[in-house]
Amino acid sequence: MSCVKRMCFCVLAAALLIVAFPLPKAQAADNQNTISYVEDLGNGITVETTVTVYPGLTRNYSTSAVSVSQFKNNGVWIATVSLKAFFTYNHITAGVTGTEYAKSLASGWSYTNHKITTTTVSSSNGGTATLTAILKDFPLNVPVRLSLHCSPDGTITRG
Repeated sequence: MSCVKRMCFCVLAAALLIVAFPLPKAQAADNQNTISYVEDLGNGITVETTVTVYPGLTRNYSTSAVSVSQFKNNGVWIATVSLKAFFTYNHITAGVTGTEYAKSLASGWSYTNHKITTTTVSSSNGGTATLTAILKDFPLNVPVRLSLHCSPDGTITRG
C-alpha cells in the first residue's frame, strides 16, 4: 500500500508542477506605445503625425506599427494618410514583411505619385518602410512622407 501512496503522491506533485509552471506560449508585449509630433511645412500647411507601435509576439520576434498623418491648410483638414508596416527581427537583423496604407482626402484635393519602398531583405541596419506621395490642390503641392524603421532588437522609430 505504501508504494501506491507514493505513486499517487508523485503523480499529484507532477500535476501541480504543470499547473503552477505552464509551458511558455507566444505572448504579446505589455502595451502599445504612441508618439505624436507636429511639423510646419510652410504656406499654412501643417501635419500632425502619430506613430503607434503595437505589441509584438515575443516567441516569433514580430511587431508592427502604424504612422497616421493629418494634413491641414491654415487649420482646415485636407487629408489623412496612414502607413502600417509589419516587421520581423532576431536581434541580429530586421526586415519588413508587409505594408498597408490608407488615405482620405478633402474635396478638391488629389493624391498622386504614391510609392511605398521597403527593405525586403533582413539587414543588420534594420528594416524600413517609407510611403511618399504628393497632395495637390492648385496652386499647392504638399509632399507626403511617412516612414517607419525597426532595429534588429525590435525597437520601432519613425524613419
